[in-house]
This record gives sequence, C-alpha cells and structure tokens, in this order.
Amino acid sequence: MIRSFVALLIPGAWAEYLGGVERDLAGATSGISWVKPENLHVTLRFLGDLGESGAARAGASVRRGAEESPAIPGKLGGLGAFPTMNRPRVLWAALAEGAPEAVALAKAVNGCLQRDGFGPPDKPFRAHITLGRIREAARGLDALRAYVPPPAPAGAWLDRVALMKSDLHPAGARYTALVEVRLRQPGS
Repeated sequence: MIRSFVALLIPGAWAEYLGGVERDLAGATSGISWVKPENLHVTLRFLGDLGESGAARAGASVRRGAEESPAIPGKLGGLGAFPTMNRPRVLWAALAEGAPEAVALAKAVNGCLQRDGFGPPDKPFRAHITLGRIREAARGLDALRAYVPPPAPAGAWLDRVALMKSDLHPAGARYTALVEVRLRQPGS
C-alpha cells in the first residue's frame, strides 16, 4: 500500500524560513511534533493508502486536474492554529496571497479525483502549510500566541503540484513525489 496525498509544493526559501520559525518556537515549547522543513507543503488532498493501480489512477487524475491550472503568485502570511490559537491542535502558516487561487486549484484537482472514483474530500480545503501537531501534554503554548516571526521571504510562484508518497519512519515521515505537474506560467 502507498500512503499518499496531493501537495502544492513550496519554494525552498519558504521552507528554510519556516524551518527557522519552527526552531524558534521549539526552543520555547515542548510537546509539538514539528514537520521537517523539507516536508512542508500545502496539502490539496489526503488520499490515504492506495494500491499501485490506485496510485497510478490518482497520478493521472492529479495531472489532468492540475495541468491547465495557472501558477499561483503566493506570499507567506501569519501563523494560525486549528481549531484556534487558544486551543491549538495543529499550528500552520497562512498564505497572505494566493489562497483563492489555491482553493481553485484544489477544486480542479479534487474534481478530477472524484470523477475518477476517489470520492469527495473528507473536509473542506483551507490553504495552509502545517508546521506542527500539538500533543495533549504540550507546554509553553503561550509562546505560540506571543511569537512575532521575522519578516517573511519574498513572494514566489507556486508552480508545482505532486502526488506524494509518505513513508513513515522512526525519524519521521519521508515524502517522495510519484507524479509532479508544473503549473502554467503567465504568458505560456
């Protein structure tokens, strides 16, 4: 079985910056499972365990759903949490620019996946980059609310969508792109 999800990939400069934010917060908190910087992305859809033929079908669906979509001019936003910053379970970074376009992309990809038999998404899409998951025994959560991040890196084109494979290891998840689609650049 292949544990899989569809990701809008972020630029390396964003991953480095968010890794620094995670390190800052990790020094002031405990009980948070941080996402490795190289694994940061915007999840368009979690698919779960698929067999090889299901992964191949999902890859074809992702390609059809994304290949005509334009690249997204994006900019990082502030931090937030699900369900709220007062009761955080998941800490995330927002898109200050590009969220409506990411919603349209998720709708296109999920439409193809649904037509190809993968059913509707489990929950509504919200454009965000998950930074960490907060465990019950977490400490120092006031630091999350008080934290003022350094200035974010410049905006960038979000132009790659991938069907990802997630392998779970004791040292954390390892993600591998099974199918990668380049979004259309303006004027192309």
